[in-house]
Amino acid sequence: MQGLSFSLLDKVNQTAEYCEIHSDCPLVQVDNHAPFCQLCVKNETVRRNNKLVSKAIYRDYRRNFHGVLKYDSIFDEEELRDVSFKSYIVDPGSEAETNLVKARQIAGRYLDRNYKANTIITGMPGVGKSHLAASMLRAVNENIEPNASCLFVSINELMRLIKDSFNNKESRYTEARMVKLLGNVNLLVLDDLGSESSFKRENREASEWVQQVLFGILNKRKRTIITTNLNSDELSKIYNPKLLSRMYKGIEKGDSIIKFTEKTEDKRKVVF
Repeated sequence: MQGLSFSLLDKVNQTAEYCEIHSDCPLVQVDNHAPFCQLCVKNETVRRNNKLVSKAIYRDYRRNFHGVLKYDSIFDEEELRDVSFKSYIVDPGSEAETNLVKARQIAGRYLDRNYKANTIITGMPGVGKSHLAASMLRAVNENIEPNASCLFVSINELMRLIKDSFNNKESRYTEARMVKLLGNVNLLVLDDLGSESSFKRENREASEWVQQVLFGILNKRKRTIITTNLNSDELSKIYNPKLLSRMYKGIEKGDSIIKFTEKTEDKRKVVF
């Protein structure tokens, strides 16, 4: 080929020595450099390339499993990214302590991939529902074997981002992509269910579009942790029965309702 130089080949000289590993392969020398075995160099090059490929594959593997929680989660409170069971502070003998114990137990069940049941964490705002759900998710993300994808999503933020994508063709938060992502992860937290309907002036019923998005996600799922400020009666006034049936998959059988009552005070309450 025009422009290609073979001048380096003129400097390669075969020596009288042979490779200790490949006994039939004579060593060669370039200028005054140390003699070397061409087959050894070739094998080392292949080994290094394979190592680089393996690192890239492992990096992608980590991204597609452990990394989903870090890079794809949608938080409306950034501090939730770093919470854990250890940072969930409770008083001995309190309702919060009881719920913490139950949350740990349920998280342990989710380590078994064959465990198919949703979990609902319900109670007034500020009692630590989101903290508890995020802690459960983190525990599963760090301990499940083989690795599995876990995701935390604030429903309010999800709906806002999807709506923004309507006028932004470059957005990664299209309805189709988000329904697929949330529908396929191994364990999902849907945070603050029901609050998205409180922003409507005319009534508390969730919009048909919101219910369609949630149905598309939950219809594909059997392992979802849902937090909400509402009880079952209030949820039934907001969502249609088909969507509710998807929310309640396996809950009764799995005894997986964590409920906060007035016994637990709002941790964010300011007294003045």
